[in-house]
Amino acid sequence: MSMRKPMDIRVADMTVVALVAVLILMGKTVLRMPIHLSGHAGVLWIAALVIGRGAVRRPWSATFMALIGGLLVAFLQPNQTGPLFTVATYVIPGMVLDGLAPLFCDRLDRLVPAAVAGAAAHAGKVAVDLVQGIAAGLPANVLAVGLPAELALHIVFGALGGVLAALVLRTLIRARVPQVAGLGDAPRPPDGDTT
Repeated sequence: MSMRKPMDIRVADMTVVALVAVLILMGKTVLRMPIHLSGHAGVLWIAALVIGRGAVRRPWSATFMALIGGLLVAFLQPNQTGPLFTVATYVIPGMVLDGLAPLFCDRLDRLVPAAVAGAAAHAGKVAVDLVQGIAAGLPANVLAVGLPAELALHIVFGALGGVLAALVLRTLIRARVPQVAGLGDAPRPPDGDTT
């Protein structure tokens, strides 16, 4: 019978998680501009999420960051959707990002993978919005009218956030920031593996 070692989470990783959670809150606060484009705030918070996932590179790290960020938004900026849907609008994109990052070998410092991951993650938020509309009892034809435009805007702003994140990660790698310095190297070994 083998005993599993507890997950070794470094202080630096937890610091990144906390900073990204605060950046999600700040991105939502700062971009309350009345430009009337659905999803425009995603440029900043999707960028923060992609940067966090690119720096931490652990399973479920983006989901964890999004959960903490969503809880901060839900409790510090309550709205009419309620805390469940508010938190879900962040957690689902985090889960999408966690699912896609390994497919790109966690190389979110590259423009195309980061843009695709950002676009897909932000599109996940539209799925939450759709479920919220159904739960609110909106007719299907009303939901279908705005869905294509909302989805397109979320994809565009998510891709822009991903590109922004890739550029920031590249800058951090060039600056030899210890948290991301090994991003271009081989992937991290599993927890407890010292080889």
